[in-house]
Amino acid sequence: LSLATYPRAQQTMKPFLPILTYQKIGTCPAHSGLKNQWTTPQALERTLVRLRRKGFSFITPVDLQKDLPPKPVLLTFMGGYQSFYTVVFPLLKKYDVRATLFVACDTLGTYNAWQEPQEEPWQNILTAAQLKEMVQSKLVQVGTLGLTGKNLLLQNAKSARAELEESIYRLQSLHHLKPCAIGFWPGTLHKENVSTRELCKDILLPIF
Repeated sequence: LSLATYPRAQQTMKPFLPILTYQKIGTCPAHSGLKNQWTTPQALERTLVRLRRKGFSFITPVDLQKDLPPKPVLLTFMGGYQSFYTVVFPLLKKYDVRATLFVACDTLGTYNAWQEPQEEPWQNILTAAQLKEMVQSKLVQVGTLGLTGKNLLLQNAKSARAELEESIYRLQSLHHLKPCAIGFWPGTLHKENVSTRELCKDILLPIF
């Protein structure tokens, strides 16, 4: 998380800001090669309950420009999978929890074609209508992963920057949604072709 452009957040934060990052919520397919990307609904719900009991406040990137509550935590989900709408969103409503969802806007209503199908069956991606419904609930903020979901940091710097800018434009112009942050896939083992700082220069959004 880059807070260079958020001095008020820096002043009011504790030594660190807890950020919980999830990808796929549900039952992992048999013989999946991507088991580490899955979390069961039961495990997620236990975490939400535990954080609520301990007095944590669920914030989103838009709150980084304000004075933060005493025990802030950021809940983030990468990919925009259908399970976010069918499983996670009901839990957010049940426990009055706010979360940030990072999507690749050109994949809405399709599937995660950025993933190799031999590693695991493709998963459906939520639709634009579902995304708007969740944003209107005030419980979900939207961040961008780019257009296609492919790792921007492994691309040519010029093309990655063009894709990032276009993804922000399309979320705003096509879906009337203002992205609150820029997200990058966690845990990549590949050598990066471009740094997050270089790629996001002069884009005044926090980086995850």
